[in-house]
Amino acid sequence: MKSATLRVVVDGSNLATEGRTVPSLVQLDDAVRAFMGEHPGADIIVVVDASFEHRVAPAERTRFKEAEIAGEIVTPPAGAVGRGDAFILKIAQRINAVVLSNDSFQEFHEEYPWLFDLGRLIGGKPVKGVGWIFTDRLPVRGIKAARATKAVKKVAVSLPEGVTPSIGDTLTPVKAARATKVPAKATKAVKSAKKVVKPVSEEPPVAPAEAVKVKAAKKTVKKAAKKAPAPVAAETPAPVVALRRGRQPVNPEDAFAQFSKQFKVGASLDGTVKAFTSHGAVIVVTLKSGDVLECYAPTTNLGSPAPTRARDVLKRGDVRSFRLITVDSDRRIAELGL
Repeated sequence: MKSATLRVVVDGSNLATEGRTVPSLVQLDDAVRAFMGEHPGADIIVVVDASFEHRVAPAERTRFKEAEIAGEIVTPPAGAVGRGDAFILKIAQRINAVVLSNDSFQEFHEEYPWLFDLGRLIGGKPVKGVGWIFTDRLPVRGIKAARATKAVKKVAVSLPEGVTPSIGDTLTPVKAARATKVPAKATKAVKSAKKVVKPVSEEPPVAPAEAVKVKAAKKTVKKAAKKAPAPVAAETPAPVVALRRGRQPVNPEDAFAQFSKQFKVGASLDGTVKAFTSHGAVIVVTLKSGDVLECYAPTTNLGSPAPTRARDVLKRGDVRSFRLITVDSDRRIAELGL
């Protein structure tokens, strides 16, 4: 019996920018060819953002137009709601295809719950000296995916009668919040109070002597409660560099060291908008020494709510005031926000 043809929709903008701040048509071509080598006969559709042509190197633009005319690359209609991501998922749903991307499509989890089906999302990264490596992956859940996750869980999880679902039943294990430790004295006082104080509906009226004991027990519980430490609020997770790419350093070591000395996390600094990526913008910061450092400003840091595209709030060549959110010493890059 002939097996069904594997259909794949490639998030071209994502793979072309993997490990880079500016997309590369050559890198995208290498990724597609490597995947075809592992899956000969696969039916592949490559989709890129409408702005892709203007973000690649000038030397690659002619080749891009040729590929687009030949039907090797598809772009969404200008002004399409949801940009390339929505276009990719519409195609994948229509033909029941696998999506090749390192994106999690968080804003679309509720509309496309099949993204959580194992085998529907494949990620890929180029490994130096090895080539492209592809592997199955599950999307990283965001706030907007909560309802979609619950719906998937109701369908996928089937437990024996009488068994209550626990944290381990979710698709991705999560850690339970650590409870605040109550002093042993307070615990003993509460247990003692429970032994003395019984529901009125089950016991006859308390005798005067017993009432004195109950009152004393209540005072003990109140004192223990005052001594018990207040619950500790959950710490806000430290911001993560949104440029989830390879680990190759982006900036020279000397320039990054100067930047780290000149600016600390939380500081304000001026930067020039150099280019745009599918999920943010590349910002150039000029140091006191005259050297320049490339930083990254993801759309999630450009407003509340975040804009759909960085170009909606920034213009190429503009000098704007930014705030230093975090730095990634391994990749020598800083994340900025408005």
